[in-house]
Amino acid sequence: MAKFILAPEVEGELTAIAEYIADHDPDAADRFLEAAYETFTKLAQVPGMGRPRRFRTARLANLRSFRVSGFDDYLVFYSPITGGIEVYHVFHGARDLEGLFED
Repeated sequence: MAKFILAPEVEGELTAIAEYIADHDPDAADRFLEAAYETFTKLAQVPGMGRPRRFRTARLANLRSFRVSGFDDYLVFYSPITGGIEVYHVFHGARDLEGLFED
């Protein structure tokens, strides 16, 4: 069975996004969290679905992104690994992505 591994930052990012969404629609916040984990599972099964990302940093050479199902403004950033994926971040797509990954 395909697996996904979450970097330590991901849980906090998901919580912050859900809290932001909950300010406007608490039910949508729950749907977001469910959709995020469903997206992780789907990506683990077919890691090549995402879009390759190009950043200046060599350590990000295999990084890919894919939209959270039903929440197209939010992107999952991950790399394929043996047997699944490793999720590094979940960010809103309007953020300065290059700057976020350089830190």
